[in-house]
Amino acid sequence: MAKIDLKERQATLEREGRFGVDMNEEHRTYDALDIDDGYEYLPIRFSERFRRLWLLSLIKLVGPLVTYIAAGSKVVGRKNLRALKGKGAISVCSHTHTLDTLLIKNALGPSRVFHTGSYYLIKRGWFGKLFKSGGFIPVSMKVKDLRNLQNAVGTLVEQGKIVNFYPEHALWPRYEKVRPFQSGAFRYAVKFEAPVLPMFIEFRTTKLRKFFHMKKKLVLHILPAMYAPKEGTERDRAAALSDSVYSAMKAKYEQVYGKPMVYDTEVI
Repeated sequence: MAKIDLKERQATLEREGRFGVDMNEEHRTYDALDIDDGYEYLPIRFSERFRRLWLLSLIKLVGPLVTYIAAGSKVVGRKNLRALKGKGAISVCSHTHTLDTLLIKNALGPSRVFHTGSYYLIKRGWFGKLFKSGGFIPVSMKVKDLRNLQNAVGTLVEQGKIVNFYPEHALWPRYEKVRPFQSGAFRYAVKFEAPVLPMFIEFRTTKLRKFFHMKKKLVLHILPAMYAPKEGTERDRAAALSDSVYSAMKAKYEQVYGKPMVYDTEVI
């Protein structure tokens, strides 16, 4: 398969208004773990809990070093995380770097945050077991699977955990703007009366990185938590919450980059 020119591909998709499309539209699914029959979404068994303990201990130890060396990572706004005071939450983040999941784990706490993602990312065998132990929750479009996912999210929020979603859905590496959101994360926030903790990834140029011809560093901004309005149907409340979070992340983009956020398209 020919190598994709990411900037050109992103520009094309932006002009076409196809913001939720992956850079590579072909996904490997033949070795995906079957989550239909009896799959446990949360680590329940002793072997899983033990595996999770040593894996997250390793991530806590070396994760910040990995993201700093690889991307010069920095976290801003930890006070907004502390303001939750241990309350369970839904977090949402711009999906713009291959290391953003690790960056979020470092910022929110490896054992506190769980990540949702497409079902085909969790593979059969040890790779899949490690993924699950690290806090990965697969998302499928089947009704039964979505019901199990909902139950898992509700359990985690009740336990004071944070469940992370990428509402833009697709990974667009080093894309700086905020793309339109899909609704799933906000529906769960309304259903479980959980706050949404928005996070925005900034790509920042520094004199040192520019001198050494290095890529821009990653800065993860944790924004203040937001809540759905009290009145209206669940659908309307979720839509209003989504709009509020999107506006907050767009405002952060305009603040850090010093320019309006405008798509190169009229299709939204």
